[in-house]
Amino acid sequence: MRRRLLFFLIVGLLFLNACHANGRELVVGTYTDESTIVYSGDTLTDEAEIGQFLELIETSPLSEAKVTGLPDYVITVNNRSESTMEATVNVWVLEDDTMLFTRGLEGTDVFEVDSMYTEDVNEILSLNNF
Repeated sequence: MRRRLLFFLIVGLLFLNACHANGRELVVGTYTDESTIVYSGDTLTDEAEIGQFLELIETSPLSEAKVTGLPDYVITVNNRSESTMEATVNVWVLEDDTMLFTRGLEGTDVFEVDSMYTEDVNEILSLNNF
């Protein structure tokens, strides 16, 4: 009897966890050293806003600028229902508030955020409460 009760409790908890883990989430983090990224506890789960962000990074133009050192921020889009990482973007914020980024963890092509989207990206980066 106890085994059945335990079995149904475990199955129920797994079911509740699976129901909770639907959809996409966007999280912001920073590097603490070359191999460690610490993500904030806040997430963005609005599908429309995540879609706009993904469109922004896909349509941004290549930049002639070079980036050095660790990025200021790391933005990751995870698909919880499929247990996959859909996108990773490394962001450098320059002194003139220009934002440059690379796509993927090892991306080498540098892109520039169009100035009309800078405010939108700043709102996303405000998720970072370090």
